[in-house]
Amino acid sequence: MVKVRYIDASALIKLVVDENDCANFRKFFLNNVNFCTTSLCLSEALSRIKGMWKKGKGDCTKLTIDEYLASTGKLLGYTHTISIPHGKIEIDENILTNASTHLKVEELARKYKLDLSDALQLYTIKHGKYSHLGPESASILITADAPLATAARTMDIRTWNCSIESVPDWA
Repeated sequence: MVKVRYIDASALIKLVVDENDCANFRKFFLNNVNFCTTSLCLSEALSRIKGMWKKGKGDCTKLTIDEYLASTGKLLGYTHTISIPHGKIEIDENILTNASTHLKVEELARKYKLDLSDALQLYTIKHGKYSHLGPESASILITADAPLATAARTMDIRTWNCSIESVPDWA
């Protein structure tokens, strides 16, 4: 049984930036395989890490330039691309520049009040290359974004909010 685990930007950040709620997900990530994300989620995570360097996050101190570069380098090192064929996180998505796909992703964004990155992640889970997997192998969304988790569950996508929930048995 194969389970593909799609990681949202909010969870990708937890892999490389020390936050008070990242230990559970990091341990899970290190002990499991079959992770995916979309290029938009990866870009969003990189952009948020940049913001943590430039502005900080909430009441947390700003990242130093060394922490910023180490975090982004580590995150990129985890990805599976043409140039890094054995990364732990595969980039999987439907092409957003395709007009039909863009319209469907836009519909999800409007319906659930999500940004395009989150809507593309949901669309990819439902219609991407692993969407054909059966009930026991159905793809999983890992996120720390409560509105995205709610939307995913509404769409019958198994979802783990790694920021506030323990690792589910089915993950």
